[in-house]
Amino acid sequence: MTNIENKKIILQIIPSMEMGGAEMGTLEISRYMKKKGWNVIVASSGGSLVKKLTIKNILHIKLPLKSKNPLIIFFNIFRIAWVIKKNKIKIVHLRSRAPAWSAYYACSMFRGIKIVSTIHGAYSVQNFFKKIYNSIMLKPTFIIAISKYVKNYLLTNYKFSKRKKESIFIIPRGVDLEKFDPKNIDSKRLFFLSNNWQLPDGIPIILFPSRIAPFKGHKTLLKAIAILKKDPKIPFICLMPGLVKKNSNYENELNSIIQDNELADYIRFPGPCFDMPAAYKISDIVVSAADKPEGFGRIIIESQSMERPVIASAHGGSLELIKNNYNGLLFKPKNEQDLADKIKYLLRLSQKEKKKIVKRAKEIVNKKYNIDNMCESNFKLYNSIVR
Repeated sequence: MTNIENKKIILQIIPSMEMGGAEMGTLEISRYMKKKGWNVIVASSGGSLVKKLTIKNILHIKLPLKSKNPLIIFFNIFRIAWVIKKNKIKIVHLRSRAPAWSAYYACSMFRGIKIVSTIHGAYSVQNFFKKIYNSIMLKPTFIIAISKYVKNYLLTNYKFSKRKKESIFIIPRGVDLEKFDPKNIDSKRLFFLSNNWQLPDGIPIILFPSRIAPFKGHKTLLKAIAILKKDPKIPFICLMPGLVKKNSNYENELNSIIQDNELADYIRFPGPCFDMPAAYKISDIVVSAADKPEGFGRIIIESQSMERPVIASAHGGSLELIKNNYNGLLFKPKNEQDLADKIKYLLRLSQKEKKKIVKRAKEIVNKKYNIDNMCESNFKLYNSIVR
């Protein structure tokens, strides 16, 4: 391996490679960097996306990086140091806090390693210990914020020198415009998904794709569905695909809401979906109902690229992606009545008016939030670091 090649080796550190926004971003950027001639290594605890890495000849190293156990975090320092030394790593990219503690101190054992971190959301700063835990992501020389909201949150809640502020870069998430293009989804994929999820013909589909987690807003949407159910003139089915932790307290709470409001005929939890473009295409409305502000909103730009109208919580990164009633709709966070009203509005909106909304949304995504913009921005940053 030549010295030039040695300069072009990057190690991506992430807890797991299960389906998720940060994980997909890691996959997409890794594939792009590989295409540009870089050697890329991803270290994680594993997951369904590892196969997509290996198909592109991207090395994946399995380490227990998902753990928050202090002892495991400590031993991970030496595991990561071994990876760095063996592969002559020049850049380490941190994408989550627990493994970042291990990776940062592993890097400190070597000279000349450049460290980058990506901040994917607004970390809780409710107490001193949380701020200390979060602070590891702010130590690298270069920091990527995935939205203006995230950058402003950092500047508001943490102290930075003038020079450090200049090293915080905004690189928004991007969507694969070819993959998420309704013209590229054939009828076989739609039939397979509809059949697998046992969807009846002619009934509007409300799609809420999200990991089943308390802050994602499933309770709010279920309560909104309970309101909509009272109007017999509005038929619909709500799909909630995503990873489910069986027998969790949160799952039990959701099941209680469904039972108490007799929503079983209106709600489906089909589990993880491995063909999201097809899922968007069979839907009529997509909802992003997070109770807490999210850093960006990958679901939003994917839906907009697929020409589907989106309703999102009016906070966090969503406010950068949606102008209310222009390229989507916004509702008051945790307000089931407002969400129900917005869903009802879209279900009754004429096709002509819906087309105006989705056309404007698609144009913005094509221009500002395509995957090439995201990957090229990361590529330029990496190149500037190793020069």
